[in-house]
Amino acid sequence: MQPRVVKPPGQDFAVELLKSRYGLGSCCSEEYAFPNFDQAKCKRRSLTSPAVAWPSNLASNSRNWTECCSDASYSPLKYVSSSTSKASNKRKLLPHQINQIYDELFQIHQKLQCETSAQQKFAEELQERERFLVEREQVQFRHETALSKMKGMEEEVLTRFQIIKEQHDAEVVHLTEALKAKNKECKRLRSSFDTLKELNDYLKKQLNEVSEENRKMEIQAKRVQARLDNLQVPLNAQVYELLTVFMDWISDYYLSKLKSEGSGMGGETPVLEFASQRNDIQEKCVKLLPVMTEQLQWMPLVNSKLHEPFLKFIYWSLRQLEAGTLHSTMTSTLRRLGEDIFKGVVTKGIQDNSAEHSMENKPKAAAFFRSSNLPLRLLSTLIVLKTVTQADYLAQAFDSLCLDLKTDEGKALFLEYQAVPVILNHLQISSKGLLSNVIDSLLQMTVESKSLQPFLEACSNNLFFRTCSVLLRTPKLDLQILEKLSIILQKLSKIKSNKKFFELFTIHLMLQEIQRTTHPEHAFLCINLNSTLFNLGLTKCNSLAFSGSH
Repeated sequence: MQPRVVKPPGQDFAVELLKSRYGLGSCCSEEYAFPNFDQAKCKRRSLTSPAVAWPSNLASNSRNWTECCSDASYSPLKYVSSSTSKASNKRKLLPHQINQIYDELFQIHQKLQCETSAQQKFAEELQERERFLVEREQVQFRHETALSKMKGMEEEVLTRFQIIKEQHDAEVVHLTEALKAKNKECKRLRSSFDTLKELNDYLKKQLNEVSEENRKMEIQAKRVQARLDNLQVPLNAQVYELLTVFMDWISDYYLSKLKSEGSGMGGETPVLEFASQRNDIQEKCVKLLPVMTEQLQWMPLVNSKLHEPFLKFIYWSLRQLEAGTLHSTMTSTLRRLGEDIFKGVVTKGIQDNSAEHSMENKPKAAAFFRSSNLPLRLLSTLIVLKTVTQADYLAQAFDSLCLDLKTDEGKALFLEYQAVPVILNHLQISSKGLLSNVIDSLLQMTVESKSLQPFLEACSNNLFFRTCSVLLRTPKLDLQILEKLSIILQKLSKIKSNKKFFELFTIHLMLQEIQRTTHPEHAFLCINLNSTLFNLGLTKCNSLAFSGSH
């Protein structure tokens, strides 16, 4: 929108005004005509240009207009006044009417100038308003664009919401149907449970009645058994005494001489004295062991002196089964045998009010593994190690064995029962938790005593070195176990005949590799390895070995 600009009056307007008001002719118009008025030039003139001299009367009459319109940017009558002053100088005197015309024209000029200024301000305001409206229009356009986008998104949201709502309604319907089915199932189960509960209560009542009747019958049976035992034991005592003598005789002079393991004292493959009867002996042992396991229940009623020969026969019978294949029926028998030996057997007395049976009905026990008798306890320990597979039982058995081997009597019994193969059966990486206990029991036999040399000879065989070879090949073997094993191997290396076993199972090569990879901080292990290799003639004795020997 362009502002309307009011143009100031030109020359023709002033001449016509003079003619109409004062009746001036053409001469007057020619003589007092305004010079050419160029509006563009007037606009380019500055207010700071020198003022044009006006007549005193014109200046005084137009003062008020000048004050109200002092901010005008240009004056259209300056050129007229300049021309008038030139004319006045020519004529020296102007008529009074001309002066009035000039005053009126000046007033008109002032009014027009004020109006022009107002129009310009109004135009500027219009331009500012137009700019503001344009900006608002742009903002409005942006808002409309955003609203259109939001409208599209709203439609999409409503569509998705409708889809989700339909899915939700369908899911609610499905879950409602499932809940109804579950409720029906729960009602059916509750009904079945109530029925089973009633049946259980009835069966429980019957069980209580049967249990009470069974308890009465057990008490009666125990009383009958106790009376029967009182009648039969004195006779059976002699039978047991006779049997144990035979068992002791057979164990010491027959079964113990049959080397069932694939190793002997001298390390050669054993030659059986009764090779043709080997299978027959094993079959007889398989038949005898279940019967002897049952007879353990009678041991509390037998003199405790007869327990040792009885267990000795069981032990040597078990040793005869090592070379053969165990029957499937023997597994449960051996497990029961080991548990009875470990826990002991207790015969409970029968509650009887009669005074004649009060002394005989006291509980009697036969403690095997926990016996205070060292030979009986050591035998029981070896039987447990042969038959039990539970880790806690085996750990207690090895602890008891280590304590017994601290005495000379325990070491002698260990050699008498040829227990090295029994221990080697547990010297495997599969029984990792027991490995340290197994090594400790063997290490206890290497303490300086009269049993040391027989023990080393008992270990000088294929079985022992094969077991050590397998153990040394175990990756990341525990350092303490390796140190303990190195002590035993170092003592065995002193026997010259054992060099062939070290070479046969490449133990010397493994020891050299361990020596190469062992950190020097493990001085104890390094000393034992150096000493072992030196005894085998594979290395020279260095200062470290000498310092260790001293």
